Amino acid sequence: PEAQLCQEILQDLSRELTGLVPKAKGVPVVSVFPALPPLPGKPNTLVCLVENIFPPALDIGWTLAGVPVTQGVTHSPYTPTADLTFVRFSYVPVVPVAGDVHACVVTSRRDNTTVVAYWVVPDTALDEQLD
Repeated sequence: PEAQLCQEILQDLSRELTGLVPKAKGVPVVSVFPALPPLPGKPNTLVCLVENIFPPALDIGWTLAGVPVTQGVTHSPYTPTADLTFVRFSYVPVVPVAGDVHACVVTSRRDNTTVVAYWVVPDTALDEQLD
């Protein structure tokens, strides 16, 4: 009897909430960019923008040349959007060196999938600043 009651309640709730409770939206969209134009030897901040988050449960990490970076890393809170997803920012301080490869690594706690976005310090941008 109790199991049947639970099934009936579940069916009723499912029917009532269909279309009202958002489902997982899919893969987060990740982009990385510097807060300021990169200058050689000048401190800067890399920004990792993570969009299309639902549910709001993911981990954001940083690597430099494949090595995890934790010093100075900060994260914004999850911010809701009009389409019922969330966005979140992560920041890491850097000193640009030509050829450095930075990565923002986003792992969903829901299904353990990972999305990686890279930012490579452009040789040309730094060369132009040296002229």
